[in-house]
Amino acid sequence: MVDPTIVHVALIALAILFGIIAVELKRLDHAVISFAAMNVVLGALFYLLYAPWVAVFQWLIYAGAIVVLLLVTVSLTKEARESE
Repeated sequence: MVDPTIVHVALIALAILFGIIAVELKRLDHAVISFAAMNVVLGALFYLLYAPWVAVFQWLIYAGAIVVLLLVTVSLTKEARESE
């Protein structure tokens, strides 16, 4: 059986990595996808820390609704920039 501490540290490292990638990427659509991956990893971490409701809200609101809102905003601003 895998030690839970190793899993927690690996998930924290992944969340930090995806967060740094989201901040450093130049293309906004790729940054939003990295932000979504970070939120999915954080939701898994919350679930493993016995906070299933927080995990569900993390997945639904941040990894779902906020990411869709950001992707729509990025796509609409690209269209407005291309039409100018």
